[in-house]
Amino acid sequence: MIRTLLVLLLALAAAAAPKAGRPLKTPFSPGEVISFSVGWGLINAGSSSLSVLDTARVQGHLCWRIQSQAQSNEVLSKLYPVRDRVVTWMDVKGLFSRALSKNLSEGSYKKQRDYQIMPERGLVVKRKNGQPVDTLRIRGPVQDVLSAFYWVRTQPLAVGQVLEVEAVDDLKAYRLAIKVLAREKVKVKAGEFDCFKIQPILLGEGLFKAKGEVFIWVTADERRIPVKMKSKIFIGAISAGMVSYTPGR
Repeated sequence: MIRTLLVLLLALAAAAAPKAGRPLKTPFSPGEVISFSVGWGLINAGSSSLSVLDTARVQGHLCWRIQSQAQSNEVLSKLYPVRDRVVTWMDVKGLFSRALSKNLSEGSYKKQRDYQIMPERGLVVKRKNGQPVDTLRIRGPVQDVLSAFYWVRTQPLAVGQVLEVEAVDDLKAYRLAIKVLAREKVKVKAGEFDCFKIQPILLGEGLFKAKGEVFIWVTADERRIPVKMKSKIFIGAISAGMVSYTPGR
């Protein structure tokens, strides 16, 4: 259930496209933390957060180290405990992914995987317990589940705009169209915000097949902060609303 939040974030993926216009000034920095309350229908399911931790070098390149965490609340944890952590290393200059680590624990489901992304070599390497287990060929820089979202935060948006993206997740390549549907006022626990409403649409087979409708609201200022996320899937509606925002240093 809370894994759906990561799907929602991936929906914001948008790699560099001519129609996107000139990038905005990078609106995030180490120390930024965005916290959410996650709900399933009328039930509070847990919480999640997005954090820019620091910078680190990967393959000799300076990268942002960005983390997503999600956990079920005390009540739900008795039935279905969730403890998810995903970390991306995003190239500071190019704003694309160079590495990804997933540590997912959801009920009896456990998964720990690391991915080394080498656009210069056109290769993604999947690792388990430190050992390479599979590879994927790529045509250049790509986004992952987290770097994609932070990339879109650097881009100017406008109602009616459509962006297309090539991205990878778990050694699967896919294409998405991102539609900017409207500009709306959105009220969440953290306050009321002027937002762009965005919808991802899958182009062909891939991650979003049969997942239902997904909508994301990001602030219409240059920070592009995610305020609200909602997905209508076969088990009901999953939503996330921002409860607090801490700017970077």
